[in-house]
Amino acid sequence: MHWADIFSKQVVEKRPKEEYVVESGITPSGVVHIGNVREILTQYFVYQGILKLGKKAKFIYIWDDFDRFRKVPKGISEKFKDYIGMPLSSLPDPWNCHKSYAEHFESKLEEEIKKIGIEVEYISATELYKNGTFVENIKTSLEKTEKIKEILNKFRKEPLPKDWLPINLYCEKCGKDSTKIKYLGDYKLSYKCKCGFENEIDFRKTTDAVNLKWRVDWPSRWKFFGVDFESSGKEHKSAGGSWDTAILISKEVFGYEPPLGPMYEFIHLKGQKEKMSSSKGNIVTISQLLKIFKPSIIRFLYTQRLNKTIFIPFDFDIYKVYNDFDRCEKIYFGKEEGDEELKRKYELSKLEDYKTCPKRISFSELTFLVQFISKEKLREYLKNLLLSRGVKVDKLDLDLALERADRVKYWIENYAPEEIKIKLSTEKIYLTEEQKEIINKLSEIVKKESSTEELQKQIFELAKNYGKGVFEISYRVLIGKNHGPRLAILIDAIGRDKVLERFRNL
Repeated sequence: MHWADIFSKQVVEKRPKEEYVVESGITPSGVVHIGNVREILTQYFVYQGILKLGKKAKFIYIWDDFDRFRKVPKGISEKFKDYIGMPLSSLPDPWNCHKSYAEHFESKLEEEIKKIGIEVEYISATELYKNGTFVENIKTSLEKTEKIKEILNKFRKEPLPKDWLPINLYCEKCGKDSTKIKYLGDYKLSYKCKCGFENEIDFRKTTDAVNLKWRVDWPSRWKFFGVDFESSGKEHKSAGGSWDTAILISKEVFGYEPPLGPMYEFIHLKGQKEKMSSSKGNIVTISQLLKIFKPSIIRFLYTQRLNKTIFIPFDFDIYKVYNDFDRCEKIYFGKEEGDEELKRKYELSKLEDYKTCPKRISFSELTFLVQFISKEKLREYLKNLLLSRGVKVDKLDLDLALERADRVKYWIENYAPEEIKIKLSTEKIYLTEEQKEIINKLSEIVKKESSTEELQKQIFELAKNYGKGVFEISYRVLIGKNHGPRLAILIDAIGRDKVLERFRNL
């Protein structure tokens, strides 16, 4: 059973109710990258699992845009240092295309998530607080400050200061959270800011000034929304981390049974050692992935086991990603044998409901074809290639192959190792007498009218007499390498006339 179904079943069995709530969220302090997306898709797959069980559920995504601006990320003007300490939703957009800094990064992710078929209800923390949504939770937290401090101090080397409070307060004058706060009881607070401004407020009325600190805000929202499932990364799950304290605060302060929340491992680019960070600029976005992976294959990448680090490849391992997806697709349609987990991985990944299993051209095979065949001629070539294999071809199969070919071409031009890039060789090569004989025999075969598959069979017959030397000398002559794709495919991709001309000019 796939992990998404294991957790969705646990949620339904342990928390019987009319409608289930799955939550996710992030602070939009910079570009939301593919590492952050693991959280979104982990929740989404469990949400889909709950629906599959015939239960009502909703998936909410909370933008923590009322959080303070902590530091200036790479690529943002240093002038933004002046905004440190202010809520992200009150900062201007560095590129002047959205209402705020937060909205700029929120809109980018929302566009990307839509492209990979994720449906989610987005909620702004700024709006929640400004609307007074958490007023009672703020009051409860202030009244139980000592209990919260007791919980947090269990995991701290140094205890929290005596005057510590579980809230942040943005100054009404300068807009920053550099404030010294006193709780006056009920809904009253007084504060003094470093800018010199001081005031006494009722946070039921001055709702745009106060929010809960993260470790209290998280369980507060579980309580308010009735959250049943929310996984998180291992940075939150470390001993004494925000997950441990949130569980205790949820139970002991808000009286709410915390949601189920397994840990997931990080996402890395293959070969990258450090964690992705928008502040460091070492990130990749969904938009970048979409240039080489179809939306369903991006989703497929995230169906891996949660305790397994996902390495996103841009090298030869891209072949494995595509091959694994194609295999799971065949298993789903009963064309190959495989376990239910692999079938479910495809089911969670797919965005299209095909009536029959598509006839795929592999990514690796297209790697060679797109380098020799123009886009205008590729459709006809692929059609003939599939027909030569005895495959009944329809428009969908060719459309899917051409769509994949576009991504293959982009990958070759931008990421592929040099050894994958091939072109017809013009180098003068010294041939032994046996090699000359092989080339002459191969020329006679190539001249015959035959399909690609028939040509390949005849090449294998030739190899029975001359051994693997047939392939070695052919690849050296044609592309200057010791190996390559299936020889018949390479010959037809280059064009038989060009191959014969190359053979004559040796």
